[in-house]
Amino acid sequence: MADFRDFLEKTKETVRSVADEAEKRLLELKDKLDQDKDGRPDVVERALEEAKKALEEAKARLRELDQDQDGLPDQLKGLAEAAKKAAETAKAKAEEAARLLRERLGRG
Repeated sequence: MADFRDFLEKTKETVRSVADEAEKRLLELKDKLDQDKDGRPDVVERALEEAKKALEEAKARLRELDQDQDGLPDQLKGLAEAAKKAAETAKAKAEEAARLLRERLGRG
């Protein structure tokens, strides 16, 4: 019975030792990841800063492309207007062709 108690005691001590070592390593890792000691890993902070910078650059670029500040890039509006005009022209030509075809078939 004493052997079993010794075994249990050694096991408990081993578990405590492993837990202490794991906690020590966890704290070391945490310190490495958070050099400025503000509670947030520095990698996350850098990624957040880069994302903010990219967002600001995108906003600046949009402002450059949208001179009249209506939310749509000016070139896009020009393309949309040209596409609309082309669609209207195509519709008018199709209607004219349909009218001519009806006249030829005697239904006009």
